[in-house]
Amino acid sequence: MSDQPVLLVVYDTGSLAPTRLAEAARRAGCALVFVLADSDHAREMVPTLETVGTVVPTAGRTEEETAAALKALDPSGIVTFSEFQIGTTVRLAAALGLRYHQPADVDSITHKDRQRERFARAGVDVVRHRTVTSPEQTADALAHVGLPAIVKPVVGASSRNTRAVTSREEALAAVAEAFDASAGGPVEKAVMIEELLVGRATPAPWGDYIAVDCVADGDDVRPVFVTSKFALAEPFRERGGYGGHSVVGEEDERAVRELACRAVRALNIHGVADVEIKLTDRGPRVIEVNGRLGAWVDDLAVRSHTSDPAHVAVAAALGLPYRTPPIRTGGPIAFHYLVVPPAGARRVRAIRNVTALRRLPHVDRVAVLTEPGADVDWRIGARGNVAAVLGTAATHEELAATVAAIEKVEWIEYE
Repeated sequence: MSDQPVLLVVYDTGSLAPTRLAEAARRAGCALVFVLADSDHAREMVPTLETVGTVVPTAGRTEEETAAALKALDPSGIVTFSEFQIGTTVRLAAALGLRYHQPADVDSITHKDRQRERFARAGVDVVRHRTVTSPEQTADALAHVGLPAIVKPVVGASSRNTRAVTSREEALAAVAEAFDASAGGPVEKAVMIEELLVGRATPAPWGDYIAVDCVADGDDVRPVFVTSKFALAEPFRERGGYGGHSVVGEEDERAVRELACRAVRALNIHGVADVEIKLTDRGPRVIEVNGRLGAWVDDLAVRSHTSDPAHVAVAAALGLPYRTPPIRTGGPIAFHYLVVPPAGARRVRAIRNVTALRRLPHVDRVAVLTEPGADVDWRIGARGNVAAVLGTAATHEELAATVAAIEKVEWIEYE
């Protein structure tokens, strides 16, 4: 290793692009050490990771053995950008004496029901909810929560097994399916039933919720980037978002930013976090907090010339100073639009005419995430997306027209 301070990046699915991490590390003057999760994705990325840093595998090692190997490198900071590695990162940080989320807070950061309890105690937001660990508990949970409600995993990300229910029958079926291995979808150990936060009326293609990524150092919590969202796909799937400047008014956006910072402070988060907030007729309400940088946030921020979340995350992990520039800009609107399969689709039959997507005005890149013959299933959340369309627009009118055009292109056929 060099004489530079060492930053440990616990690497797995959902992590920032290695090239962006390398840029942030150069700016911070640190060396990167990738603590490689024992996953197929992480192993596939080893050749790329080795071009920008040192790789330390965890496969075949206990966490104590991994911590001992890392201690020899004298690290100055630690961070993860993967939802699946927050718990591991917390334990490694504690073993190495590095600043990160505290072990006493990790359950509230990673478990949606514990978050609700923490928010209620802190006076941030109160939402009726119940945790269900078997289908037999559904009726009692509904009696407390009421309808309409939402069913979602207690631990999870990317809209997996998440759906709104408006009747007792729908709720019973949704919970039963979430626990049923024979149903073919992902199986949950616990789900949460909570009151549905009803968003205010919003014209297509705009969503009724928004995300704020924040950086926290003790009580100093600041917004880094605001991601406005597109309308959800049925039954409750994210279609991506855009950044630069929002169709949401400046006063509403200010209220959203303030609520996001209060939610992060209530969870005692250190470093970066992603807060999703519902826009309701009664004002903004917290949906959930993720204890890491949000998906696509860094890309949207850079392409909209708004901020540099990768640098902020790296600097915060190392205890270095960072700047958080004004959120709202008059620059380009960068978007990341997700193409999701219909809820009833089970397999990709054919892919054709992708060029028509790439030729649309304001589209810079189309990433096809599937192939003919591949299975698809809305229940697996973001891993079931079939494409991502990236680009920039000058106005919200241009962006709305682009989204409409994307949806009209017939390029994929399903069974």
